[in-house]
Amino acid sequence: MHKKILLFSLFFLSSIVTFAQTRIDGIVADAKTGDRLPAAHIIIEGTYSGTIANEDGEFSLIVRYFPATIVVRYIGFETQKRTIDRNHSGPLDFLLKESVAEMEQLVVTTEDPAIAIMKEVIARKKIWRAKLNTYKAEAYSRQQLLNDTTIVSVTESVSEVFWDKKKGPREVLKSRRQTANMEGADNFAGVSYLPNFYDDELDIAGFDVVGITDERALKYYTFKLVDFTSIDNKIVFEISVEPRRKLQPLFEGTIFVLDEDFALLSVKLKPNNVIVFPPPVQDFNLYYEQQFSNFGGDFWLPVDVRIDGLVEVGIVGLRFPPIGFHQVSKMNNYQVNVDLPDSLYKSFSLFSIDSTTIAKSDSIFKNTIEPVPLSSKETAAYKILDSTATLEKSFRPKGFLTRFIDWDEETEGGETTVSDGTNSGDTGSTGNRRNQKRDGFISKFISDLSPTGRFNRVDVFNIGLKHQRRYYNRRLESNVNLGYSIGYEDFSYGAMLSWWPLKNTRRFVVSAKYNADTFSSYNSDLYGLTFASVMPLFGFDDYFNYYRSEKLELAAGYRPSRHRFTYRFYYNYEEHSSINFKTSYDILGRNNIQRINPQIEDGTLSALRFQVSSGDLTNNFGVVELNGASFTIEQSAKVIGSDWDYTRFKINLFKRFNTFYKKRFFPNALDIRVNAGTYLGDLPVQKNGALDASFGYITPFGAFRSKRYIPYQGSSYFAVNAEHNFRSVPLEILGWRNAPQTGLSVIAFGGVGKTWNSSSNINQFGVLGTDDLHLEVGGSLSNIFNLFRIDLAFRIDDPGFYPGVSVARFF
Repeated sequence: MHKKILLFSLFFLSSIVTFAQTRIDGIVADAKTGDRLPAAHIIIEGTYSGTIANEDGEFSLIVRYFPATIVVRYIGFETQKRTIDRNHSGPLDFLLKESVAEMEQLVVTTEDPAIAIMKEVIARKKIWRAKLNTYKAEAYSRQQLLNDTTIVSVTESVSEVFWDKKKGPREVLKSRRQTANMEGADNFAGVSYLPNFYDDELDIAGFDVVGITDERALKYYTFKLVDFTSIDNKIVFEISVEPRRKLQPLFEGTIFVLDEDFALLSVKLKPNNVIVFPPPVQDFNLYYEQQFSNFGGDFWLPVDVRIDGLVEVGIVGLRFPPIGFHQVSKMNNYQVNVDLPDSLYKSFSLFSIDSTTIAKSDSIFKNTIEPVPLSSKETAAYKILDSTATLEKSFRPKGFLTRFIDWDEETEGGETTVSDGTNSGDTGSTGNRRNQKRDGFISKFISDLSPTGRFNRVDVFNIGLKHQRRYYNRRLESNVNLGYSIGYEDFSYGAMLSWWPLKNTRRFVVSAKYNADTFSSYNSDLYGLTFASVMPLFGFDDYFNYYRSEKLELAAGYRPSRHRFTYRFYYNYEEHSSINFKTSYDILGRNNIQRINPQIEDGTLSALRFQVSSGDLTNNFGVVELNGASFTIEQSAKVIGSDWDYTRFKINLFKRFNTFYKKRFFPNALDIRVNAGTYLGDLPVQKNGALDASFGYITPFGAFRSKRYIPYQGSSYFAVNAEHNFRSVPLEILGWRNAPQTGLSVIAFGGVGKTWNSSSNINQFGVLGTDDLHLEVGGSLSNIFNLFRIDLAFRIDDPGFYPGVSVARFF
């Protein structure tokens, strides 16, 4: 009975506390004009509890103890206080009156008054900062990404932030929420990486910037008193900040200093133009605003951080829309000089996640913290942005390089209506309308036609046409192609039909395809037949070997919602035959005798193939970062009508690891490509894999730069290609301070690979594999003229140097 009474008492007391907790909503505005006052500071007197108003002057505050005095401060206005009790209901609005500042006449000297003011600020800071060892606070953050002025994502987080004078900041994420088009794992809203403008040095995108209250500040900055206002009957000095050193990363803008206390109240600063980023970043702007308060105590602590940014990224052939960024973060409920858990600093990571609370976003956001109220635009974004409004769609680039980007769209909109020039009000005859419809059909048909062409030593020129069209809200797509090979004098033709049966999503697709054409007898993941036309057309060795195939393919693909893997299943029935024709013709008349086109194992192939893939594997020749992987297994068996029994395995992997200078906008990065395959059973030679070689003197990432023209072929094979992009860091170490502005990057690379082939493959079918391990290392200078890179490879197993050029690595 005693235990039951105790439990009942505890429940009753907790109920009283919960009942007593009240959320107060209101606005802060100018009493004279009615204009809202964004970022006004609202606190509960005598505590560290408080919040800030949003950009519309709206605030929300949780009051746990009554009576409570709510204090609202805003520079240039008279502070206002309101006391409320537990029975308070309804909004609590504050209309602030403009403060009238009166200041004694300044004595004119050769030194600007701001110099003396800042000397005192620095001296006072040194005193109180010496006594500040640790603090702990509650934090709320919200980030927006914008395309022009349109919000494309919103992410929010609730966290606890910790600071130690010697060990630095840490942050424990308690809860997060975001618009439906963002995954929780992509929610990076937080405060631990944000600047505190009372620090001596600040890390801004990898640049160490001397702070405005550092002891050296007067050597690095010019301070000028430009105006004054007041708050709480004290003068507030408005001081401009300008860099004194043209080549030093510094800040510029305006700060507000409280007289008598000589403390920073607010800053409005931006990095100077020395903080720039290499191409492809065309423009980069950041604007910081931050407020401070001592909450009635000795220490001036951050109240908030507000950031606005705009990044423009583009290169020749690839231009992204401007990427806007807006963040607001606030800190309150400080606990000063408290013991911090040692576990916070066992990891070097600034972030950790509280697994017990991370999934409780609704209760935490509604009951335990005071988020800065959403603006009307942000509220609308939560309603409008669903999982189909991907960032890829919002920031889709333009330019010819977009062909190397795989648009993996979640949904498709309705079918576009193409105007045929008719007038909706036309009252002409039925015959005229029929003519107009016929003309419209012909116009659409012609617009969906495109020419095709390629050149190699067996096709010579293959020239044709392709027709592609989508129907029924883009859920049905047809492809038809017809061509003719001048070399071995035969037609190539085919048709494909793809269908996305699920409404409003393209996550599931089924397709059927029939093709009769020329194919390569070894598979390259980097080059296609059309791209490979360049080398033989200008008299260099043909990259591929060829055979003729007539094949039927049935396929289905599915990617589950919010799932990173895509699953594809294929059935192929193919008739393979050798091509005996070969030419050495080229348009320059170089008289390079092309090798014969070797025979294949003629026969019928019937096979099932399954592939699981994740990420992006689009061929881009190392222009931009790739992160993706695929695993493929293919089974051919005589019991399903095949002439061969085999099981074939294949792995393709691209992965990037950020290594050094991770805080920079473009950190040092290691890119790796793994390409491997093997088999069981009786594999025909035309199903071999390839380790790609350089395309003459064109040396893209993923190919061996010290192997030219013809790739290594193998029934089993593996290769690892890697390159580390040091960006401009080596040039900066050598003393070139402006190296980041040039965009130049220093890259080290290496590769290793080997193939395995049977003696019959080598002797009968002329397969060219490795004798042993292929080993190479080298270096590159990239982003020359923001477009090219120069590579120099050294082959270790067969010593020699191999120069080459390729497209610059932009990302």
